[in-house]
Amino acid sequence: MEFVILVIAIILFIVFMLAIGQKILVGTIIRPKKSDPLPSAFDIKSFPNENRFTVSSSDGTNISFLYIPVNDSGLPPEKVVMLFHGYNSCAESMRKYARIFLDRGFSVVIPDARYCGKSGGDHLGLVSVDIEDSLSVFRWIKDCFGPNIPIGLFGESFGASQAILLACSGKVDNISFVISDSAFSDLYALLKERVRADYKIKPFPMLTVSRLIIKKKYGIDLKKIKPVAALSSCENIPMFFIHGDSDIFILPQMSIDLYNAKTTGYKKFYLAENASHGCCFEVDPELYTEKIHEFFNKIKV
Repeated sequence: MEFVILVIAIILFIVFMLAIGQKILVGTIIRPKKSDPLPSAFDIKSFPNENRFTVSSSDGTNISFLYIPVNDSGLPPEKVVMLFHGYNSCAESMRKYARIFLDRGFSVVIPDARYCGKSGGDHLGLVSVDIEDSLSVFRWIKDCFGPNIPIGLFGESFGASQAILLACSGKVDNISFVISDSAFSDLYALLKERVRADYKIKPFPMLTVSRLIIKKKYGIDLKKIKPVAALSSCENIPMFFIHGDSDIFILPQMSIDLYNAKTTGYKKFYLAENASHGCCFEVDPELYTEKIHEFFNKIKV
């Protein structure tokens, strides 16, 4: 009898710990504490002629974005680039890249993902929903500057994966290029590694249960967010994959896998020495800028 009670107590304890653990993990994944971008030596507070606008996503969520015109002439731009920020960050963190594109004649659009910055929403979109949100910004660009304006995509970390998936979605056209800095190739595979590294536990059953809860409650299936599987749909869109060789949050192998998965069209890869996650530009901004200009010269944009 005492043995049966002990077994029942152990089972109840395991169930209790699983319930608490998955609640913490779900919150960490999809509703983390909002954070401001970390300050860096490359912080740019504002551009003289920038503006901020808001559009409504398909579910009514307000999506805020920065618009930095290439000049103050008042004329519509000839080309636009969209910059997508990383996990739980905001548009302000992407200002450091704007000058690279302005100098090449691009006007720059930088959205705040839902739940981030000045955008609405009560949870992160985890790339999947962010893609749908960005379609509203696309419509704004085309309404303002014409349906045939070339649009480039640049992203950092989760934003890089978003750029790839958006380009491969078949929902947008006139994509002139994609630049991916520190992307993941498979979100569920990344989360499995993060659970092992951050919590020192095996992904099963905690992550398995959390995935099911996120799918049921938020409609996001973590296992279906796979840029590496989407690249076969990107046809001839030129792509530049960048990653830091010292990145331990998203391992460089994920960008290598993305590069190898793109089998058609022009592609380029740059492994930045001594760069941790999302820090390739900071380590050597001149070389980083030079590599992007080389890419642009090759694809003639």
